[in-house]
Amino acid sequence: MDITVTCASGIEKTVKSELARLGYNDAPAINGAITFKGDALAVARCNVNLRSADRVYIKLKEFPALDFDSLFEGVLSIPWQDIIPKDGKILVNGKSVRSKLFALSACQSIVKKAIIEKMSKSYGSSYFSEKGAAYEIEFAIYKDVCSIYLNTSGAGLHKRGYRDLVGIAPIKETLASGLLLMSDFYYKRPFRDPFCGSGTLVIEGAKIALNIAPGLDRKFAFNEWKGFDKKLYDLAIEEAKDKEERSRQIDFVGSDIDPKAIKLAKRHAERAGIADKVRFEVCDVGRLKLDAPQGTIVSNPPYGERVYDKEQAEECYKNLGKALKQSPGWSAFVITSAKNFPKHFGKKPDREKKIFNSNKECRYYYYYGQKGDLS
Repeated sequence: MDITVTCASGIEKTVKSELARLGYNDAPAINGAITFKGDALAVARCNVNLRSADRVYIKLKEFPALDFDSLFEGVLSIPWQDIIPKDGKILVNGKSVRSKLFALSACQSIVKKAIIEKMSKSYGSSYFSEKGAAYEIEFAIYKDVCSIYLNTSGAGLHKRGYRDLVGIAPIKETLASGLLLMSDFYYKRPFRDPFCGSGTLVIEGAKIALNIAPGLDRKFAFNEWKGFDKKLYDLAIEEAKDKEERSRQIDFVGSDIDPKAIKLAKRHAERAGIADKVRFEVCDVGRLKLDAPQGTIVSNPPYGERVYDKEQAEECYKNLGKALKQSPGWSAFVITSAKNFPKHFGKKPDREKKIFNSNKECRYYYYYGQKGDLS
């Protein structure tokens, strides 16, 4: 079947690399969605192992949808009786871009009406209790072509299970992993996040370093489906656990000026099962000391919007730049919406990439450290 993995804009290449490591190589990326051929085991593996993807879908059909009639007929042609049981809870969501059909509420009604009509013919009943497992159907209409998807993940894959309390302006776990995987981060190198907040980048970094799959501590939509073979999910979990490297020694530290944030970061590390592998401390970035010849910083500093004002944020950028200048063997990778970041950081980036943090357009700045023996 066709499996579609979605991700934040700018992260597609990283997700494709993750899929390749799982053995799924032929996966073109179009409009933030990556589609490839796979089976039910691939669905389980992707949900359990993908770090930077948003959700995993089964793509059911694609067809022209120039009006409501063609939308209805296209959805009706799908064998819903083979997908949704009689008591299944049917949820419909969707989006439309550059298409004649743009009234989403009307499209939702048409899609669900077509599903119910098909199921009514198959089950011989027009009444469905919808008290069973949830089946979330998503439609995406782009340039008058409609794609119908079945959401196998349920809640987004950023819901790892360890972050029960949220600090100010948190970064999603999936985006944090994407940023780490795009950096020169490596488990043998010291890692620092001087604006760690509730600890997401440090915790995700430690899980990558120890090869702990991100989806081990949560359930997915497909876990509740009667037709999904539980043995395949168990196999995906077993495979993931066999690859863990929990005995590795790592030097990962997060710091923040806010004691409440550090307390929250420690709580999250404990819930993630890696409290003995990472360290969090209260420290202003102006006092940041990079106490090793080489290492990597990946950070999401204040943008001067929700946390700090513009001047305070710019002072943070200056202090971070000073710390890096004093430690030329260190690399820094910084995401921010502040377009003047390089000016205040004091150095032109080696490269930059446009990435969306939620709906906010940001830049990811790459500053590579000097190579060689700097001890």
